[in-house]
Amino acid sequence: MAYLYRKPRSPFWYVVYFDGDQKERHRSTGLRADDPNDTAKAKTLRAELEAKEYRQTPVVGGEGWDTWVPQFLERHCENARTLERYADAWKWLALWLQVRKIHSPRDITYRKALEYIDWRTAYKKKSGKTVGRNTAIFELKTLSMLIGEGVRLGHTEANPLVSLKLRKDKAPKKPELADAEIVAIKAALAEEPEWMQTAFEIALHTGCRLRETRIPMSCVDFVENKITFPSPKGGEARAFSIPMPTALRPLLENLAKTKQKFTVEFPFQPSRRWQQFFIKVKMPHICFHCLRVTYVNRLRRAGVPREAAMRLVNHASDLVHQIYQREKVEDVVKWRDAVAFPP
Repeated sequence: MAYLYRKPRSPFWYVVYFDGDQKERHRSTGLRADDPNDTAKAKTLRAELEAKEYRQTPVVGGEGWDTWVPQFLERHCENARTLERYADAWKWLALWLQVRKIHSPRDITYRKALEYIDWRTAYKKKSGKTVGRNTAIFELKTLSMLIGEGVRLGHTEANPLVSLKLRKDKAPKKPELADAEIVAIKAALAEEPEWMQTAFEIALHTGCRLRETRIPMSCVDFVENKITFPSPKGGEARAFSIPMPTALRPLLENLAKTKQKFTVEFPFQPSRRWQQFFIKVKMPHICFHCLRVTYVNRLRRAGVPREAAMRLVNHASDLVHQIYQREKVEDVVKWRDAVAFPP
């Protein structure tokens, strides 16, 4: 496999690749590593050399996208949620490829690919809604990943999307819920299905994501007084346990008496149901994930050490954890006179 590297005291990218005789070759690209444009060109060159290494006879059935993309996604995705996300991206990409009559990775160019963003963000669903730029960019990066596989399968010689330079829109911050908002939401939930009431209480007291509120009752341990989340974001490998919040125990005990297999059973598109609920109660600025933001910030204000807080909400990195923090003026008022100067 071809790859780029740098030599000490040299400003250029060097490339390693195997030629037709399977001999390893090293050479300078003549492209500077401190120049973004040159770096993009070096990555394209690496992709072209790698294509030559992997070139092979096209798979039986031709090189049409549908002959190999679904199988690749099945192999590539580690869990069902990831596969669902990439499969949804491919659904839209396939529609665009069909509209543009692009039948093979060989027919893709960088200029054509950039047209996808305008097409995707202008495409109206039956509901009249469109998607944002960030969704279109994610799908275009998915196409780049697929073309990379097309290179390895011999459907094309190079990946023109190997180094996409696309700026994402800044995502709006999800707000923290105030006490009054929590009280109002609980009151409104009294008129909603039980699964919504249960999911809200679990997320409020644990900070878990919506999908994670569906906990197998076999993972609720009343003897050890703990809850295990067997399928959090990231899959089974990220499974974790937490002490059972005291406020949740009565709810979980009642659920255990009903002999349910899971704490909640979701209807079709549960996230959309919550979105509709918040619009109905005149809180359109709120989403279910705000409960996670709220929990993380209240842990911080309670003085819980960051390492313990990250463990409670299953955050893998400080960077991700910091994204959730919303410092208010009253949070830092005690430090207003921390720095003293001579009169």
